[in-house]
Amino acid sequence: MKIYITGASGRLGRHVMRFVGAVPLVREAKGLPGEIVTDFSAESLRKILKDADCVIHLAGSMRFWDEGEMHRANVELTRKIVENSPDRCKIVLASSISVYGKKWKEIPADEATPTHPDSAYARSKWEAEEIARKKGKHAILRIGTIYGTEFEDYFNILHMLEKGKMFIIGDGRNRVPFVHVEDAAKAVAAAVEKGQGVYVVCGESRAQEDIYSIACRELGVRPPKKHVSFWMANLLGRLQELGALIGMKPKLTREHVSILGKDRAFKWERAKRELGFHPRWAEEGIIEVVKEYKQGK
Repeated sequence: MKIYITGASGRLGRHVMRFVGAVPLVREAKGLPGEIVTDFSAESLRKILKDADCVIHLAGSMRFWDEGEMHRANVELTRKIVENSPDRCKIVLASSISVYGKKWKEIPADEATPTHPDSAYARSKWEAEEIARKKGKHAILRIGTIYGTEFEDYFNILHMLEKGKMFIIGDGRNRVPFVHVEDAAKAVAAAVEKGQGVYVVCGESRAQEDIYSIACRELGVRPPKKHVSFWMANLLGRLQELGALIGMKPKLTREHVSILGKDRAFKWERAKRELGFHPRWAEEGIIEVVKEYKQGK
């Protein structure tokens, strides 16, 4: 079975490559075994993918403040891959739980829950899903908030917790849907042979305040007590995004605020049944991330 993969050098991609023998497609040489450098043009992809039985498509953009880039990376790149791979080729697409939006009528959600993409990022992932569906063989994985080793993004939050500068968004009782990177990678690998259709790939949801309490216990500091409204946190995220337009790296975006401040939980029975998805408990993974943070100090 000839398998190609995009995004192999990314954090999820590196873990997927441990479980799948796939040929990485890259824009510039990364030193990955068997990698093929391409400009991802239609002509180049058509030549490379002519023998493809499956493409694992993980590449995309999470520059939440740049709608144009997200459309190019998440939508147009997906379109090129789908349109320039053989009809028999299966597409395994890494999508996101963001396609469900932020306001739900039912919790927990599953594959049958109506989608309501309400941000530029969510819309770009939903459009990518619609393109992938054009393939007779496809597996679309709606992946939760990924965490685990090598996710230094969380170090900013841990640093703020350690220094007593972190705040709780809202009342803190909202649930945050996590999935460990290794568990997500195993689901992607299983979807190559077993998957067909849409899957929620998301593990245990823990209350925002519980997440901080677990992390602070491992850091040996007191959990945060200060609360800010979702509205205020969203405004801070917007200001950070505006700073990104002049070259500053945002530590908090509106998408991050939604991840931390909105109440979301999922059922993953279909992924468990068909892909063998068994996510670990969130506390176990949080402890792992804190340990890595402390070792890197």
